[in-house]
Amino acid sequence: MPDVPAVPASPADDIRDLDALAAMLQQLQARNQQYQTAINALIAARRVVNGWDPKPEPELIWSVRREVLEAMGDREALAQFDQEHAEKIAAEQAERRAAAQLVLEAPARAKALEGYIVDLAAEMARDVDEVFIHEEMKRVFQPSAERMLTAARAFVQAWQEMRTVESTLKGSLRLAHYSIQGDRNTGYDMTLIGKPNQGDLLPNLIEGLAFSDLADLNRQYHGLDDALARQISQRLKEYGISPGVLYVYHPGAASDERPIYAPDPNPPSKRPQEIPFAAATVVTIHN
Repeated sequence: MPDVPAVPASPADDIRDLDALAAMLQQLQARNQQYQTAINALIAARRVVNGWDPKPEPELIWSVRREVLEAMGDREALAQFDQEHAEKIAAEQAERRAAAQLVLEAPARAKALEGYIVDLAAEMARDVDEVFIHEEMKRVFQPSAERMLTAARAFVQAWQEMRTVESTLKGSLRLAHYSIQGDRNTGYDMTLIGKPNQGDLLPNLIEGLAFSDLADLNRQYHGLDDALARQISQRLKEYGISPGVLYVYHPGAASDERPIYAPDPNPPSKRPQEIPFAAATVVTIHN
């Protein structure tokens, strides 16, 4: 008899020793967040480069008033104005420089962001070890698979026993019905085991067993254990592994000249195609 794998208090107890895997996935998750942040910044920079966003208009209320006083040549009034409104003027000038700098630096900013995104993608592709991830999955999965194999062997033995009993009984208790004219007649249906529906584990007919019990087993066979799934998810969360999709971006070939994929969620509306008016119709009236 094969050794029966020890059954833990809960199959979720097989979820253990995942620190290395969790560290790798958490690093990838952080880089996913960095990547998306960089993509958002690239979209914003491209909008400025393409002129899709309105040009920033800094407030110049106090600056223009000062310029008027300066043009008038009234030094005393200008000095008093500077004393009273120096902070406001400085803030306006800083806003003006920032607005001009935003437009001026947009092309260089977009280029720098593209380089950063390429480097970030290379780091993701380099540091994610999918072979290791799969090995960890197999390690955690194996105890459950071994328990299934043990149960499957017991099931196959019981299934073989049941079919052997049915076959032997049917072979030993066969009755053939004929009319006196030589026609073969249909006799009583001696079936003990029905045929399972496609995809089912068991037939819905096994004499001596309730249909509802067999149907329930087939439903369970096709389904999952929701309670166990919640327990496993909780154990994974304790390691910092949450459900969801993590993305591994690749930098692509050096010869690929296509731009980095960063679709703008709010592109400018396209101008509707002009439809020329039909040519005027000339009507000639003959008297």
